[in-house]
Amino acid sequence: MDPRTGSARGRAREIAHVLAAPDVRATSGQDEQGRGVEVVASASEGRAVVTLSGYGEPSADRVRQLWLMRPGAGPRSLGLLDTGVPLYASGLSRSATSLAVTVEPEGGSARPTSRPVVQLALESVGFGE
Repeated sequence: MDPRTGSARGRAREIAHVLAAPDVRATSGQDEQGRGVEVVASASEGRAVVTLSGYGEPSADRVRQLWLMRPGAGPRSLGLLDTGVPLYASGLSRSATSLAVTVEPEGGSARPTSRPVVQLALESVGFGE
């Protein structure tokens, strides 16, 4: 089996798990240019599916990185985002207040090195308690 097929199937299973959660909720937001971020999340599962839309590809040496923002703690990376490709994120704590997307050097960063291009509050999907 092609490893990419297995990876795609695994991602599809993870996304289906979030969508099947009894408390699943969705929210979205846009930046000043109308580019968006969509989140489907389950607070009880601590999981989310995040998708960017309207963003072109970053320059060759840059990537978009997703961060979990929590009170009293530094940002935690949830992974790298490709425009239009859902990112499955797990381990979201109930205290999480928002998700932020930054543009980082290729391969990502341990901490954000730029201001968020878009940030989305998670209260409407059951987080921030």
